[in-house]
Amino acid sequence: MTSTGIAPLKSVCLVVVVASQVVSVTLAQDNRLLPPGDRAYDAIVFLQRRGHLLELNPTSLPYRYGDVREALARIDTTTLGRSARHRVRLLKSVVRRTEGEAAFGYSFEAGARLMSGNRLDVLRPLADSLNVWWYGAPATVYADAGPIVAELGIRQDSYFDDDPDGLDVGLRLLSRSEHTYVGWHERLFSVYLGRFGQHWSVPGEAATVLSANAHTQDQIVLRLGGERLSVLASLRELDSITDDGRFTGRVADDTVRVGNRRRYLAVHRWDWRPSRRLSLSIMESVVYSGANAGPSLRYLNPLHPAIVVVDNRPKNEENNGMVAGLVWAQARRFTVHGQLMVDDINVQGIGNETLTYAFAGSVVYALGTADIGGSLTAVSSRTYNAPQPEGKYVYLLRGLATQFSDYVLLSTFADVYVDHFAPGLVVSPRLDWLRQGERDIRQPFPAKDQELKNILDGTVMAIVRPALRLSWQPSPWWWVRADVGVNFVHNAGHVTGSTESRFVGLVEAGFRVRLDRALELSWGR
Repeated sequence: MTSTGIAPLKSVCLVVVVASQVVSVTLAQDNRLLPPGDRAYDAIVFLQRRGHLLELNPTSLPYRYGDVREALARIDTTTLGRSARHRVRLLKSVVRRTEGEAAFGYSFEAGARLMSGNRLDVLRPLADSLNVWWYGAPATVYADAGPIVAELGIRQDSYFDDDPDGLDVGLRLLSRSEHTYVGWHERLFSVYLGRFGQHWSVPGEAATVLSANAHTQDQIVLRLGGERLSVLASLRELDSITDDGRFTGRVADDTVRVGNRRRYLAVHRWDWRPSRRLSLSIMESVVYSGANAGPSLRYLNPLHPAIVVVDNRPKNEENNGMVAGLVWAQARRFTVHGQLMVDDINVQGIGNETLTYAFAGSVVYALGTADIGGSLTAVSSRTYNAPQPEGKYVYLLRGLATQFSDYVLLSTFADVYVDHFAPGLVVSPRLDWLRQGERDIRQPFPAKDQELKNILDGTVMAIVRPALRLSWQPSPWWWVRADVGVNFVHNAGHVTGSTESRFVGLVEAGFRVRLDRALELSWGR
Protein backbone atom coordinates (compact mmCIF):
# COMPACT_ATOMS: atom_id res chain seq x y z
CA MET A 1 0.00 0.00 0.00
CA THR A 2 1.32 3.44 -0.87
CA SER A 3 2.00 6.11 1.70
CA THR A 4 -0.84 8.20 0.24
CA GLY A 5 -3.23 5.34 0.99
CA ILE A 6 -1.91 4.74 4.50
CA ALA A 7 -2.46 8.32 5.72
CA PRO A 8 -6.24 8.36 5.15
CA LEU A 9 -6.48 4.92 6.77
CA LYS A 10 -4.64 6.19 9.85
CA SER A 11 -7.00 9.16 10.07
CA VAL A 12 -10.07 6.93 9.90
CA CYS A 13 -8.65 4.63 12.59
CA LEU A 14 -7.91 7.61 14.82
CA VAL A 15 -11.49 8.89 14.47
CA VAL A 16 -12.88 5.44 15.32
CA VAL A 17 -10.67 5.13 18.40
CA VAL A 18 -11.59 8.63 19.66
CA ALA A 19 -15.29 8.02 19.03
CA SER A 20 -15.21 4.70 20.87
CA GLN A 21 -13.53 6.31 23.86
CA VAL A 22 -16.15 9.07 23.91
CA VAL A 23 -18.92 6.46 23.88
CA SER A 24 -17.27 4.41 26.63
CA VAL A 25 -16.87 7.48 28.84
CA THR A 26 -20.40 8.75 28.36
CA LEU A 27 -22.34 5.51 28.48
CA ALA A 28 -24.34 6.48 31.58
CA GLN A 29 -25.70 9.81 30.35
CA ASP A 30 -29.40 8.93 29.81
CA ASN A 31 -30.42 11.50 27.21
CA ARG A 32 -34.12 10.74 27.03
CA LEU A 33 -36.42 13.77 27.07
CA LEU A 34 -38.94 14.25 29.88
CA PRO A 35 -42.12 15.47 28.07
CA PRO A 36 -43.26 18.97 29.16
CA GLY A 37 -46.67 17.66 30.26
CA ASP A 38 -45.28 14.98 32.56
CA ARG A 39 -46.49 15.12 36.18
CA ALA A 40 -42.86 15.08 37.34
CA TYR A 41 -42.61 18.79 36.54
CA ASP A 42 -44.93 19.59 39.47
CA ALA A 43 -42.27 18.23 41.83
CA ILE A 44 -39.52 20.02 39.89
CA VAL A 45 -41.29 23.38 40.22
CA PHE A 46 -41.78 22.83 43.96
CA LEU A 47 -38.03 22.26 44.43
CA GLN A 48 -36.97 25.08 42.10
CA ARG A 49 -39.09 27.57 44.02
CA ARG A 50 -36.96 26.63 47.04
CA GLY A 51 -33.60 27.03 45.30
CA HIS A 52 -32.99 23.40 44.28
CA LEU A 53 -32.48 21.95 40.78
CA LEU A 54 -31.44 25.35 39.44
CA GLU A 55 -28.81 23.68 37.29
CA LEU A 56 -31.82 23.06 35.03
CA ASN A 57 -33.02 26.15 33.14
CA PRO A 58 -36.42 26.90 34.78
CA THR A 59 -37.97 28.18 31.52
CA SER A 60 -36.57 25.85 28.84
CA LEU A 61 -38.30 22.48 28.65
CA PRO A 62 -37.96 19.54 28.13
CA TYR A 63 -35.21 18.37 30.47
CA ARG A 64 -33.11 15.29 29.90
CA TYR A 65 -33.49 12.43 32.38
CA GLY A 66 -29.76 12.40 33.07
CA ASP A 67 -29.64 16.14 33.80
CA VAL A 68 -32.47 15.83 36.33
CA ARG A 69 -30.74 12.89 38.00
CA GLU A 70 -27.44 14.81 38.27
CA ALA A 71 -29.21 17.83 39.76
CA LEU A 72 -31.00 15.63 42.30
CA ALA A 73 -27.68 14.12 43.39
CA ARG A 74 -26.52 17.57 44.52
CA ILE A 75 -29.36 18.02 47.02
CA ASP A 76 -28.60 17.39 50.68
CA THR A 77 -31.78 15.58 51.66
CA THR A 78 -30.93 15.70 55.40
CA THR A 79 -31.85 19.40 55.43
CA LEU A 80 -35.19 18.98 53.67
CA GLY A 81 -38.69 18.95 55.12
CA ARG A 82 -41.30 16.25 54.61
CA SER A 83 -42.79 17.73 51.42
CA ALA A 84 -39.40 18.26 49.74
CA ARG A 85 -38.17 14.77 50.65
CA HIS A 86 -41.28 13.20 49.14
CA ARG A 87 -40.75 15.02 45.84
CA VAL A 88 -37.07 14.15 45.72
CA ARG A 89 -37.95 10.47 46.17
CA LEU A 90 -40.65 10.72 43.50
CA LEU A 91 -38.28 12.34 40.98
CA LYS A 92 -35.53 9.82 41.67
CA SER A 93 -37.99 7.05 40.86
CA VAL A 94 -39.01 8.77 37.62
CA VAL A 95 -35.46 9.35 36.32
CA ARG A 96 -33.88 6.20 37.70
CA ARG A 97 -31.57 4.27 35.39
CA THR A 98 -30.72 0.59 35.39
CA GLU A 99 -27.08 -0.26 36.04
CA GLY A 100 -25.11 -0.97 32.88
CA GLU A 101 -23.50 0.56 29.84
CA ALA A 102 -26.79 0.99 28.03
CA ALA A 103 -30.47 0.47 28.65
CA PHE A 104 -33.77 -0.04 26.95
CA GLY A 105 -37.25 0.07 28.38
CA TYR A 106 -40.99 0.08 27.86
CA SER A 107 -43.81 2.01 29.53
CA PHE A 108 -47.59 1.94 29.39
CA GLU A 109 -49.75 4.87 30.47
CA ALA A 110 -53.53 5.30 30.64
CA GLY A 111 -56.03 7.67 32.20
CA ALA A 112 -59.32 9.51 31.83
CA ARG A 113 -60.64 13.06 32.23
CA LEU A 114 -64.16 13.98 33.32
CA MET A 115 -65.19 17.49 32.24
CA SER A 116 -68.41 19.50 32.66
CA GLY A 117 -67.98 21.13 29.25
CA ASN A 118 -66.93 20.50 25.67
CA ARG A 119 -63.42 21.93 26.00
CA LEU A 120 -60.52 21.10 28.35
CA ASP A 121 -60.41 24.70 29.57
CA VAL A 122 -62.22 25.48 32.81
CA LEU A 123 -62.41 29.20 31.97
CA ARG A 124 -63.83 28.67 28.47
CA PRO A 125 -65.75 25.36 28.78
CA LEU A 126 -68.31 25.88 25.94
CA ALA A 127 -71.53 23.83 26.27
CA ASP A 128 -72.82 22.75 29.66
CA SER A 129 -72.51 18.98 29.21
CA LEU A 130 -70.69 16.11 30.89
CA ASN A 131 -67.90 14.47 28.88
CA VAL A 132 -65.39 11.69 29.53
CA TRP A 133 -62.20 11.57 27.45
CA TRP A 134 -59.82 8.64 27.90
CA TYR A 135 -56.18 8.63 26.84
CA GLY A 136 -53.30 6.21 26.77
CA ALA A 137 -49.75 5.64 25.62
CA PRO A 138 -49.85 1.91 24.83
CA ALA A 139 -46.39 1.75 23.31
CA THR A 140 -43.51 3.89 24.56
CA VAL A 141 -40.16 2.20 23.92
CA TYR A 142 -36.70 3.68 24.36
CA ALA A 143 -33.05 2.72 23.89
CA ASP A 144 -30.21 4.76 25.39
CA ALA A 145 -26.48 4.18 24.98
CA GLY A 146 -23.88 6.83 25.68
CA PRO A 147 -24.59 10.02 23.74
CA ILE A 148 -27.17 8.26 21.55
CA VAL A 149 -30.87 7.96 22.40
CA ALA A 150 -33.99 6.81 20.55
CA GLU A 151 -37.58 6.72 21.72
CA LEU A 152 -40.86 5.66 20.10
CA GLY A 153 -44.14 6.87 21.56
CA ILE A 154 -47.71 6.22 20.43
CA ARG A 155 -50.58 8.16 22.06
CA GLN A 156 -54.29 7.44 21.88
CA ASP A 157 -56.76 10.09 23.00
CA SER A 158 -60.50 10.34 22.48
CA TYR A 159 -60.15 14.14 22.74
CA PHE A 160 -58.36 14.08 19.38
CA ASP A 161 -61.77 13.53 17.80
CA ASP A 162 -63.73 16.05 19.95
CA ASP A 163 -61.28 18.96 20.25
CA PRO A 164 -63.39 22.08 19.39
CA ASP A 165 -60.32 24.16 18.58
CA GLY A 166 -57.89 21.92 16.68
CA LEU A 167 -58.09 19.49 13.79
CA ASP A 168 -58.44 15.77 14.48
CA VAL A 169 -54.95 14.21 14.55
CA GLY A 170 -55.93 10.63 15.40
CA LEU A 171 -57.80 9.47 12.32
CA ARG A 172 -56.57 5.87 12.64
CA LEU A 173 -57.43 4.17 15.94
CA LEU A 174 -57.46 7.58 17.66
CA SER A 175 -53.64 7.27 17.62
CA ARG A 176 -50.76 9.63 16.95
CA SER A 177 -47.00 9.41 17.27
CA GLU A 178 -46.41 12.01 19.99
CA HIS A 179 -42.97 11.46 21.51
CA THR A 180 -40.76 9.84 18.90
CA TYR A 181 -37.20 10.96 18.20
CA VAL A 182 -33.52 10.12 17.89
CA GLY A 183 -30.82 12.26 19.44
CA TRP A 184 -27.15 12.78 20.17
CA HIS A 185 -26.11 14.80 23.20
CA GLU A 186 -22.74 15.91 24.51
CA ARG A 187 -22.23 18.50 27.22
CA LEU A 188 -21.64 21.38 24.78
CA PHE A 189 -23.56 20.16 21.73
CA SER A 190 -26.73 18.21 21.02
CA VAL A 191 -28.98 17.44 18.08
CA TYR A 192 -32.43 15.83 18.21
CA LEU A 193 -34.61 14.83 15.27
CA GLY A 194 -38.20 13.78 15.74
CA ARG A 195 -41.58 14.71 17.18
CA PHE A 196 -41.56 16.00 20.75
CA GLY A 197 -42.75 19.03 22.68
CA GLN A 198 -41.01 22.15 23.95
CA HIS A 199 -42.26 24.71 26.45
CA TRP A 200 -40.43 28.01 26.87
CA SER A 201 -41.83 29.10 30.21
CA VAL A 202 -42.15 27.90 33.78
CA PRO A 203 -43.98 24.53 33.75
CA GLY A 204 -47.72 25.10 33.92
CA GLU A 205 -47.51 28.81 33.04
CA ALA A 206 -48.30 30.63 29.80
CA ALA A 207 -45.61 31.09 27.15
CA THR A 208 -45.45 33.79 24.49
CA VAL A 209 -43.26 32.11 21.84
CA LEU A 210 -43.39 28.34 22.22
CA SER A 211 -45.60 26.20 24.45
CA ALA A 212 -46.97 22.69 24.80
CA ASN A 213 -50.45 23.87 23.77
CA ALA A 214 -50.20 22.68 20.15
CA HIS A 215 -49.71 19.08 19.11
CA THR A 216 -46.04 18.17 18.76
CA GLN A 217 -44.44 18.92 15.40
CA ASP A 218 -41.73 17.12 13.43
CA GLN A 219 -38.53 19.07 14.00
CA ILE A 220 -34.76 19.15 14.19
CA VAL A 221 -33.21 20.87 17.21
CA LEU A 222 -29.61 22.04 17.59
CA ARG A 223 -28.13 23.25 20.86
CA LEU A 224 -24.70 24.79 21.48
CA GLY A 225 -23.25 25.84 24.82
CA GLY A 226 -23.42 24.92 28.46
CA GLU A 227 -25.24 25.85 31.64
CA ARG A 228 -24.18 29.51 31.66
CA LEU A 229 -24.41 30.44 27.97
CA SER A 230 -26.24 28.57 25.22
CA VAL A 231 -28.06 28.97 21.93
CA LEU A 232 -30.84 26.73 20.63
CA ALA A 233 -32.38 26.49 17.17
CA SER A 234 -35.38 24.47 16.05
CA LEU A 235 -36.75 24.03 12.54
CA ARG A 236 -40.23 22.49 12.34
CA GLU A 237 -42.62 21.40 9.63
CA LEU A 238 -46.15 22.77 10.08
CA ASP A 239 -49.35 21.88 8.26
CA SER A 240 -49.98 23.24 4.76
CA ILE A 241 -52.76 25.66 3.85
CA THR A 242 -55.09 25.51 0.84
CA ASP A 243 -54.98 27.98 -2.01
CA ASP A 244 -58.14 29.65 -0.66
CA GLY A 245 -56.72 30.10 2.86
CA ARG A 246 -58.11 27.12 4.79
CA PHE A 247 -56.40 24.68 7.14
CA THR A 248 -57.50 21.10 6.52
CA GLY A 249 -54.46 19.09 7.62
CA ARG A 250 -54.80 16.80 4.59
CA VAL A 251 -53.19 17.87 1.32
CA ALA A 252 -54.79 14.90 -0.44
CA ASP A 253 -58.31 16.20 0.19
CA ASP A 254 -60.35 17.05 -2.89
CA THR A 255 -60.79 20.54 -1.47
CA VAL A 256 -57.07 21.24 -1.80
CA ARG A 257 -56.25 20.18 -5.36
CA VAL A 258 -53.58 22.66 -6.45
CA GLY A 259 -52.07 25.83 -5.03
CA ASN A 260 -51.49 24.77 -1.43
CA ARG A 261 -48.63 26.45 0.42
CA ARG A 262 -46.22 24.62 2.70
CA ARG A 263 -45.49 26.12 6.12
CA TYR A 264 -42.49 25.87 8.46
CA LEU A 265 -41.60 27.27 11.86
CA ALA A 266 -38.10 28.37 12.87
CA VAL A 267 -37.35 29.35 16.48
CA HIS A 268 -34.12 30.54 18.07
CA ARG A 269 -33.29 31.08 21.72
CA TRP A 270 -30.19 32.63 23.33
CA ASP A 271 -29.80 32.01 27.09
CA TRP A 272 -27.42 33.71 29.51
CA ARG A 273 -27.37 32.66 33.15
CA PRO A 274 -25.00 34.93 35.14
CA SER A 275 -25.90 32.89 38.23
CA ARG A 276 -28.10 29.98 39.19
CA ARG A 277 -30.77 32.43 40.37
CA LEU A 278 -30.89 34.67 37.29
CA SER A 279 -31.70 33.74 33.70
CA LEU A 280 -31.94 36.14 30.74
CA SER A 281 -33.16 35.03 27.32
CA ILE A 282 -33.85 36.41 23.87
CA MET A 283 -36.23 34.40 21.70
CA GLU A 284 -37.39 34.76 18.13
CA SER A 285 -39.78 32.86 15.91
CA VAL A 286 -40.58 32.88 12.19
CA VAL A 287 -43.40 31.15 10.33
CA TYR A 288 -42.33 31.00 6.68
CA SER A 289 -44.32 29.59 3.79
CA GLY A 290 -44.63 29.22 0.04
CA ALA A 291 -45.72 26.84 -2.70
CA ASN A 292 -42.16 25.53 -2.95
CA ALA A 293 -41.02 26.21 0.62
CA GLY A 294 -38.92 23.57 2.35
CA PRO A 295 -36.40 23.12 5.17
CA SER A 296 -34.09 26.15 5.10
CA LEU A 297 -30.50 26.14 6.32
CA ARG A 298 -30.51 29.85 7.06
CA TYR A 299 -33.37 29.37 9.54
CA LEU A 300 -31.78 26.31 11.13
CA ASN A 301 -28.45 28.05 11.72
CA PRO A 302 -28.60 28.99 15.44
CA LEU A 303 -26.25 31.95 14.91
CA HIS A 304 -28.44 33.64 12.27
CA PRO A 305 -30.56 36.37 13.91
CA ALA A 306 -33.82 36.10 12.01
CA ILE A 307 -34.48 39.82 12.29
CA VAL A 308 -31.65 40.52 9.81
CA VAL A 309 -32.30 37.45 7.65
CA VAL A 310 -36.02 37.12 6.90
CA ASP A 311 -36.42 40.04 4.47
CA ASN A 312 -32.93 40.23 2.98
CA ARG A 313 -32.19 38.80 -0.44
CA PRO A 314 -32.62 36.02 -1.31
CA LYS A 315 -36.17 35.97 -0.02
CA ASN A 316 -37.69 32.77 -1.34
CA GLU A 317 -40.82 32.64 0.79
CA GLU A 318 -43.29 34.75 2.75
CA ASN A 319 -42.73 35.08 6.50
CA ASN A 320 -44.22 36.29 9.77
CA GLY A 321 -41.70 36.89 12.55
CA MET A 322 -41.68 37.92 16.19
CA VAL A 323 -39.12 38.53 18.92
CA ALA A 324 -39.30 38.23 22.72
CA GLY A 325 -37.32 38.79 25.89
CA LEU A 326 -37.52 36.67 29.05
CA VAL A 327 -36.33 37.17 32.64
CA TRP A 328 -36.40 34.60 35.44
CA ALA A 329 -35.01 35.54 38.84
CA GLN A 330 -35.04 34.29 42.41
CA ALA A 331 -34.27 36.25 45.56
CA ARG A 332 -34.70 34.76 49.00
CA ARG A 333 -38.18 33.22 48.91
CA PHE A 334 -39.42 35.08 45.82
CA THR A 335 -39.41 33.68 42.29
CA VAL A 336 -40.20 36.12 39.47
CA HIS A 337 -40.76 35.26 35.82
CA GLY A 338 -41.72 37.55 32.94
CA GLN A 339 -41.61 37.49 29.15
CA LEU A 340 -42.71 39.99 26.53
CA MET A 341 -43.17 39.12 22.86
CA VAL A 342 -43.54 41.74 20.13
CA ASP A 343 -45.27 40.47 17.01
CA ASP A 344 -45.42 43.75 15.08
CA ILE A 345 -44.78 47.40 15.69
CA ASN A 346 -46.31 48.60 12.44
CA VAL A 347 -49.16 46.53 11.01
CA GLN A 348 -49.15 47.32 7.30
CA GLY A 349 -52.12 49.23 6.01
CA ILE A 350 -53.99 49.52 9.33
CA GLY A 351 -53.79 52.94 10.93
CA ASN A 352 -50.58 54.19 12.38
CA GLU A 353 -47.97 52.20 14.27
CA THR A 354 -49.71 49.57 16.39
CA LEU A 355 -47.95 47.51 19.00
CA THR A 356 -48.90 43.84 18.73
CA TYR A 357 -47.71 41.92 21.78
CA ALA A 358 -48.12 39.15 24.31
CA PHE A 359 -47.02 39.23 27.96
CA ALA A 360 -46.85 36.45 30.53
CA GLY A 361 -45.44 36.68 34.04
CA SER A 362 -45.74 35.49 37.61
CA VAL A 363 -44.54 36.13 41.16
CA VAL A 364 -44.43 33.34 43.77
CA TYR A 365 -43.48 33.48 47.45
CA ALA A 366 -42.41 30.10 48.85
CA LEU A 367 -43.11 29.18 52.46
CA GLY A 368 -42.28 25.93 54.19
CA THR A 369 -45.49 24.09 53.33
CA ALA A 370 -47.19 26.55 50.96
CA ASP A 371 -46.61 28.79 47.95
CA ILE A 372 -48.51 32.04 47.46
CA GLY A 373 -48.47 33.79 44.10
CA GLY A 374 -50.12 35.41 41.15
CA SER A 375 -49.79 35.49 37.39
CA LEU A 376 -50.75 37.84 34.57
CA THR A 377 -51.20 37.09 30.88
CA ALA A 378 -52.15 39.71 28.28
CA VAL A 379 -52.42 39.11 24.52
CA SER A 380 -53.42 41.90 22.12
CA SER A 381 -56.16 41.51 19.53
CA ARG A 382 -53.97 40.98 16.42
CA THR A 383 -51.23 38.90 18.06
CA TYR A 384 -50.34 35.59 16.35
CA ASN A 385 -52.41 36.60 13.30
CA ALA A 386 -51.08 37.83 9.97
CA PRO A 387 -52.30 39.52 6.76
CA GLN A 388 -51.39 36.35 4.86
CA PRO A 389 -53.48 33.41 6.21
CA GLU A 390 -50.52 31.02 6.04
CA GLY A 391 -48.68 33.23 8.55
CA LYS A 392 -51.06 32.45 11.41
CA TYR A 393 -49.20 31.17 14.46
CA VAL A 394 -51.07 27.85 14.59
CA TYR A 395 -50.46 24.17 13.92
CA LEU A 396 -53.53 22.11 13.01
CA LEU A 397 -55.50 25.12 14.33
CA ARG A 398 -53.97 24.92 17.80
CA GLY A 399 -51.89 27.91 18.87
CA LEU A 400 -48.14 27.41 18.97
CA ALA A 401 -47.94 29.69 22.02
CA THR A 402 -51.41 30.53 23.36
CA GLN A 403 -54.69 29.13 22.06
CA PHE A 404 -56.44 32.49 22.24
CA SER A 405 -55.71 36.17 21.68
CA ASP A 406 -57.36 39.45 22.72
CA TYR A 407 -57.58 38.75 26.45
CA VAL A 408 -56.24 39.60 29.90
CA LEU A 409 -56.06 36.91 32.58
CA LEU A 410 -55.15 37.65 36.21
CA SER A 411 -54.83 34.73 38.64
CA THR A 412 -54.01 34.48 42.33
CA PHE A 413 -53.39 31.19 44.09
CA ALA A 414 -52.03 29.37 47.12
CA ASP A 415 -50.50 25.90 46.80
CA VAL A 416 -50.74 24.20 50.20
CA TYR A 417 -48.72 20.98 50.61
CA VAL A 418 -50.44 18.69 53.11
CA ASP A 419 -47.99 15.78 52.96
CA HIS A 420 -48.43 15.17 56.70
CA PHE A 421 -52.01 14.13 55.90
CA ALA A 422 -51.34 12.31 52.59
CA PRO A 423 -47.93 12.28 50.85
CA GLY A 424 -48.08 14.14 47.56
CA LEU A 425 -51.39 15.91 48.26
CA VAL A 426 -51.63 19.60 47.23
CA VAL A 427 -54.67 21.79 47.93
CA SER A 428 -54.79 25.00 45.86
CA PRO A 429 -57.51 27.63 46.32
CA ARG A 430 -57.36 30.19 43.52
CA LEU A 431 -59.21 33.11 41.96
CA ASP A 432 -59.14 33.76 38.19
CA TRP A 433 -60.31 36.95 36.48
CA LEU A 434 -60.57 36.75 32.68
CA ARG A 435 -61.54 39.51 30.26
CA GLN A 436 -61.93 38.15 26.72
CA GLY A 437 -62.39 40.30 23.60
CA GLU A 438 -63.99 39.15 20.36
CA ARG A 439 -60.87 38.66 18.26
CA ASP A 440 -59.39 35.19 17.64
CA ILE A 441 -56.12 33.97 16.13
CA ARG A 442 -57.97 31.89 13.56
CA GLN A 443 -60.21 34.71 12.30
CA PRO A 444 -59.37 36.50 9.03
CA PHE A 445 -56.95 39.35 9.51
CA PRO A 446 -58.90 42.65 9.78
CA ALA A 447 -59.39 44.73 6.65
CA LYS A 448 -57.64 48.06 6.21
CA ASP A 449 -60.73 50.09 7.06
CA GLN A 450 -61.76 47.94 10.05
CA GLU A 451 -61.32 49.72 13.36
CA LEU A 452 -60.02 47.53 16.18
CA LYS A 453 -58.95 48.13 19.72
CA ASN A 454 -55.39 47.11 20.42
CA ILE A 455 -56.67 44.77 23.13
CA LEU A 456 -60.15 43.73 24.33
CA ASP A 457 -61.99 44.53 21.10
CA GLY A 458 -65.77 44.45 20.73
CA THR A 459 -68.09 43.33 23.52
CA VAL A 460 -65.81 42.09 26.28
CA MET A 461 -66.81 38.94 28.13
CA ALA A 462 -65.74 39.00 31.80
CA ILE A 463 -65.37 35.84 33.89
CA VAL A 464 -64.65 35.61 37.61
CA ARG A 465 -63.93 32.10 38.85
CA PRO A 466 -63.25 31.11 42.46
CA ALA A 467 -62.03 27.54 42.43
CA LEU A 468 -60.24 24.79 44.30
CA ARG A 469 -57.59 22.58 42.73
CA LEU A 470 -56.48 19.26 44.18
CA SER A 471 -53.48 17.24 43.10
CA TRP A 472 -52.47 13.94 44.64
CA GLN A 473 -49.46 11.95 43.46
CA PRO A 474 -48.17 9.64 46.19
CA SER A 475 -45.97 7.78 43.68
CA PRO A 476 -44.77 8.33 40.11
CA TRP A 477 -47.00 5.48 38.94
CA TRP A 478 -50.46 6.96 39.57
CA TRP A 479 -52.07 10.34 40.12
CA VAL A 480 -55.39 12.15 40.63
CA ARG A 481 -56.21 15.77 39.82
CA ALA A 482 -59.29 17.96 40.15
CA ASP A 483 -60.25 21.56 39.39
CA VAL A 484 -63.72 22.60 40.59
CA GLY A 485 -65.22 26.07 40.73
CA VAL A 486 -68.02 28.41 39.71
CA ASN A 487 -67.78 30.67 36.65
CA PHE A 488 -69.56 34.01 37.03
CA VAL A 489 -69.88 35.41 33.51
CA HIS A 490 -70.83 38.94 32.42
CA ASN A 491 -71.62 39.58 28.74
CA ALA A 492 -71.79 35.83 28.19
CA GLY A 493 -71.15 34.87 24.57
CA HIS A 494 -70.12 38.51 23.95
CA VAL A 495 -73.78 39.56 24.24
CA THR A 496 -74.17 42.84 26.11
CA GLY A 497 -75.96 42.42 29.44
CA SER A 498 -76.13 38.63 29.30
CA THR A 499 -75.07 37.02 32.58
CA GLU A 500 -74.74 33.47 33.80
CA SER A 501 -73.18 31.44 36.57
CA ARG A 502 -72.29 27.77 36.20
CA PHE A 503 -70.35 25.07 37.97
CA VAL A 504 -67.31 23.91 35.99
CA GLY A 505 -65.26 20.92 37.03
CA LEU A 506 -62.42 18.83 35.63
CA VAL A 507 -61.24 15.55 37.19
CA GLU A 508 -58.38 13.40 35.92
CA ALA A 509 -56.93 10.07 37.06
CA GLY A 510 -54.16 8.05 35.48
CA PHE A 511 -51.46 5.47 36.00
CA ARG A 512 -48.19 4.33 34.41
CA VAL A 513 -46.27 1.05 34.27
CA ARG A 514 -42.59 0.98 33.32
CA LEU A 515 -40.06 -1.79 32.68
CA ASP A 516 -36.31 -1.24 32.19
CA ARG A 517 -33.43 -3.51 31.39
CA ALA A 518 -29.67 -3.00 31.18
CA LEU A 519 -27.61 -3.90 28.12
CA GLU A 520 -23.95 -4.81 28.01
CA LEU A 521 -21.99 -3.34 25.12
CA SER A 522 -18.50 -3.98 23.84
CA TRP A 523 -17.83 -0.50 22.43
CA GLY A 524 -14.45 0.92 23.35
CA ARG A 525 -12.96 -2.45 24.37
